Amino acid sequence: MSLVFQLFAGVPMDETGTFPLVPLGYWLFPTGIYLLVIGFLLGMDKQNRSFVIVRCRWIQKWWKHVFLRNLFHGAVAAVCLLTLFEMIDLFALHMMPGNQKEITVIFVLWTVHAMTLSALFLFLTNFKDEKLIPAGLLLFEGLTFLSGFRFRKAARFMFGVWGMYVQSNLYEDTYGFSVISVIIVQAAIIAVCYWLGSYLLKGREMEGV
Repeated sequence: MSLVFQLFAGVPMDETGTFPLVPLGYWLFPTGIYLLVIGFLLGMDKQNRSFVIVRCRWIQKWWKHVFLRNLFHGAVAAVCLLTLFEMIDLFALHMMPGNQKEITVIFVLWTVHAMTLSALFLFLTNFKDEKLIPAGLLLFEGLTFLSGFRFRKAARFMFGVWGMYVQSNLYEDTYGFSVISVIIVQAAIIAVCYWLGSYLLKGREMEGV
């Protein structure tokens, strides 16, 4: 099995007969790296926050700038991370990552899910203890997956499986989630994160951001 499939395809149903510690670890490994990268990028932005706020003048305009900029950076980071491991498969391990259809679906699901995590990360920066956000989101990812592991019929509704190709109806007929529905729901989550963040910042003084 290729490295890309192990790390980005998710935990298949046939792994859930016993506690899927190793497969879940494979899934959370790139997710953890991704969250650390997002945290680093946001930290870089934070250093220039005051200058950007002054330039934007309006705090909600600033939020739009920050949200869209970092959402784009998150998408790029997700693509680069998957591509990196694909290159390792091809040139270091001399393995084909998978057939074109599988790789395309894995690519789309992983990128959309990563962008949703990025949006949640951005929204949560409106609160204190920003350093705890990566760990909190990683824990949320793991716990929602384990909830689906415990209650298999409810797995398709759990956030922690929505980025997993092997939990989709393209791979798992019985309990798999609808790829289109999950993409739409995650797009809605991204929009809600933007709207709620804008709402929370509305009326604040620029110096208080």
